[in-house]
Amino acid sequence: MALGLALVLASCGDGKSGGSGSGSGAKSEVIAIAADPLEYINPLNENGSPGIQVAMAMFAPLVTTDPDTGKLLNVMAESVTPDKTSQNWTIKLKPGNTFQNGQPLTAKDYVDSWNLTAEGSNAWKNNGFFSKVEGYDALNPPTPDGATPKPTAVKTLSGLKQVDDLTFTVKLKVPFSQFGLTLQYLGLAPLPEEVRKNPDAYKRKPIGNGAYKLDGTWNAGEDIKLVKWDGYKGPNAPQADAITYRFIPNADTAYNEFLAGNVDFVDVPSTKVKSFKTDAPDQSVTSESSGANYLVIPAWDPRYKNPKLRHAFSMAIDRKAFADLVGLATPAKGLVAPDMAGYRDNACKYCDFDPTKAKQLLQEAGGFSGPVNINYNTTSATGQIFAEAIGNMLRQNLGLTVKYTGQQGSEIGELADSRKLDGLRFSGCRHDYPRSRTT
Repeated sequence: MALGLALVLASCGDGKSGGSGSGSGAKSEVIAIAADPLEYINPLNENGSPGIQVAMAMFAPLVTTDPDTGKLLNVMAESVTPDKTSQNWTIKLKPGNTFQNGQPLTAKDYVDSWNLTAEGSNAWKNNGFFSKVEGYDALNPPTPDGATPKPTAVKTLSGLKQVDDLTFTVKLKVPFSQFGLTLQYLGLAPLPEEVRKNPDAYKRKPIGNGAYKLDGTWNAGEDIKLVKWDGYKGPNAPQADAITYRFIPNADTAYNEFLAGNVDFVDVPSTKVKSFKTDAPDQSVTSESSGANYLVIPAWDPRYKNPKLRHAFSMAIDRKAFADLVGLATPAKGLVAPDMAGYRDNACKYCDFDPTKAKQLLQEAGGFSGPVNINYNTTSATGQIFAEAIGNMLRQNLGLTVKYTGQQGSEIGELADSRKLDGLRFSGCRHDYPRSRTT
């Protein structure tokens, strides 16, 4: 529905906010995340923004994009080489890297970690990334929508092979020239052997290979405290000696904590887009976001299966009015943002606001039975406001009855994953890696 801007407030971060470096001359930062506290840290089983933010500090990718040049930069990889078809890839690791427990980082760690994630019965969230690798289907047999695949006799991807301690190969189902770029996705991070043997035992004591490691113990609901790890040998050396992630479910509360000097970084909530410049002069950073926010319609519900019904809902929504309500956002005409390679203007044929056409499509779809339920996150300061804005559009432009259900975001996600959520929900997509401009 809307393409937005990434907006963050940042202070000097001298440790006065309570970081572990306070009073010692060390540099520490306290980062507020407006979300429910994490239950675990595992980049292979995490694709939500809060968990990824923390995992990015603790785990290093194979490659990354240099923000200054836009070119691919090796991190853990020494080289990533495709054959002439771009179907077979050879990945060589840099020697001398280790995990934070001292275990050497080897090709076996990647092969075994990727197989663990690709095994459908484990139900890890980044399982789908490996769908392009040969042998994926054998680990993920056809399964009813919303159900977890049953364990299979096959436990490894046939397209994934270890060559030596620092080299492994990947054979894809079909040629894919962008595969090298996808390797910067954090969902491909390796896990050390002791974690792979018993992942549940390390849910709250992760062992990474990145610039920061866990500082002491971490219990559910607590701040996550990290300290710089001296064993990190990759590029982009860390500047802060310590980082504390503080989870504050209400975005307005997190914002006020920043104004009070209790945290160093915070995302600006939609409720403050008109006041942040005067609230915190010269302390904001604004950048374009290539992501999109959207409304998810439950296609598994028979009432929503007719495409014409979904098209009617789409054309009944005034994206310009909604973007103005969100603030610092523009109406989207597709999931690909204008700054991305391959962008096509007006890619979405049903994104124009046209109440007359929407009513016609609804009639052709046979109408809608019962009220439309819109789910919203109760920990978001704007969740109910945005839900009611969309609901009013559906009510006024399609004559539908609308109701609203407020729940925690984690509860909404769990119900949606199991196909038990009644009605619509809000979601969003941020790109996991930049696309090649030459494609």
